[in-house]
Amino acid sequence: MSVTRILKITTIVLLLAQVGCTNNQKNDYVFDEFSNQIEKHGMKIDSVDHSGLIYISKGELTLKVSLDNVRRDYERDKEKAGISNFVKTLVSYTIKIPSKWVDAKNNIYISLFPTDSASKDFLFQKITDEFGKVYVHVEDDKLSWIMKDDLKKWEITDTVLDRQANLNADSLLKTTDISFDWIEGHKLGRIESERGSLKGALLFAPAMKDKLKNGFGFPFYAVIPVRDFCYIFSEKDFDFFSKRIGKIVVDEYKKSGYPVSTEILKFTDSGIESAGKYPVE
Repeated sequence: MSVTRILKITTIVLLLAQVGCTNNQKNDYVFDEFSNQIEKHGMKIDSVDHSGLIYISKGELTLKVSLDNVRRDYERDKEKAGISNFVKTLVSYTIKIPSKWVDAKNNIYISLFPTDSASKDFLFQKITDEFGKVYVHVEDDKLSWIMKDDLKKWEITDTVLDRQANLNADSLLKTTDISFDWIEGHKLGRIESERGSLKGALLFAPAMKDKLKNGFGFPFYAVIPVRDFCYIFSEKDFDFFSKRIGKIVVDEYKKSGYPVSTEILKFTDSGIESAGKYPVE
């Protein structure tokens, strides 16, 4: 594995933390809890620099992270979930992408990622001002981000990559159920998939329109506060649900280590547009 790829992956992991480098608080609760949790997973902190960046060895990687945002979330919510979710992100991160396209292509999907954390090193396509899609290789529900260098290695174009991700999503959708609850005569849907990390992303599968036509009609609305949680409802139920699900959307967004957006999204033949946004604060 090249040094270049290691450095680029380090950059991505830093972006995942969505952090600055301003705090250098040692021996605080968040730092101690973070340290304890990663040690339970067989990892350890190698060093902490003067700006507060934490260096952690994981196999061939040296992960460079900051706890600034995790610490702020804990100060706001007083819950350990944010720390635990961030640890899960680091523990589950992998760079073991097959070197040959023929070995990788059947596990290529899209994932959803906040716009303000996008990096020029990996493929990112903006969907709204809040988030966009990245391409990932998924194995055992662990996601590895596809980088521009991977396309060169596989000798394919981004068009080929996108087409394969759509084919795989449609294939997965065939075995994916859409469950629903009736609330005062209104239907609220959820995606039920064994690949939890892809639940929100499956909304963008080309075949989703036909799958939802009978149950919810088209166009339809959805919220995706985090990548493994979404609600779906019909156009005629917009007023009913938009007034009732805001707190759940914001709570999921704030508590998860994989936030996407608090927007209400409208899916139409023309694409996806934001129909409003629940305030986080």
